[in-house]
This record gives sequence, C-alpha cells and structure tokens, in this order.
Amino acid sequence: MLYSKLYERFYSLRIKIANTTSEFFSFYPNRLYLIAAVFVQAVAWWLAYYIFKNLTSDLLVLHYNVDFGIDWIGDPNLVFYLPLIGLLFLLLSVIALLIFGPGRHFRIQAHYLMAGMVLANLGILASLVLVYVINFR
Repeated sequence: MLYSKLYERFYSLRIKIANTTSEFFSFYPNRLYLIAAVFVQAVAWWLAYYIFKNLTSDLLVLHYNVDFGIDWIGDPNLVFYLPLIGLLFLLLSVIALLIFGPGRHFRIQAHYLMAGMVLANLGILASLVLVYVINFR
C-alpha cells in the first residue's frame, strides 16, 4: 500500500514537471530569451577570462569613481564573480518560472522574469567592459 502511494506521487510529480517544462519551452519568447542570455553569458565568461589572462599585475582595479578615482582593488579572481552572478540570475529566473509557471498569468510572468534576467546579464556584461577599460586603457 505504501509503495503504491509513493509511486503514484512520484509519477504525478514527473508528469507535472514534464508538463511545466513543455509549456516553458513551447512559449516562443522564452526560447529567444534563453538564446540571448546564453550568448550574453558566453561573452561575459570570455571577457572575464580575457581580463584575467592578460592582467600583468597581482591586483585588479574593480571600480573607478569619478570623484575619488580608484576605490576598489582586489584579487584578479574576483572578475569571475560577475559572470557567476549573471548565471545565478539565469538559473533562478528559469527555476522560478518553472515553479510558478503554469497558470493563468504564465506569459506575463515569463516576459517579466526572462526579460529582467537578460537585462541584468547585459548590465553585468557592461560592468565587465568597464573593468576592462579601467585596467587596460
């Protein structure tokens, strides 16, 4: 009796996950958002690696303020935190959409979460470009 109840719950959970994933990927804008996010993430990881590889000193200038000049210097490994944060935004957005997804307002939730995630990743890419400009120009 216990085994059949456990199997029933597992099977219904598997069906629910399959339906949710199918609805997520069948919504065409989600695929576009994911393609854009993966592209921006690839460029961000490449730029972080490029900055790390071409740095000649043991310190990396991470922030420059117009009023005070350089105000945040750190370990060169810290440059990899920016694309990692973008990857976390990507994963959390997809997971949140899969959890709260299927329902009446799925499409608007998808647009808000996925577009916000792509914009956040673009902001992170812009900050990596600024770190490059500060250190190499």
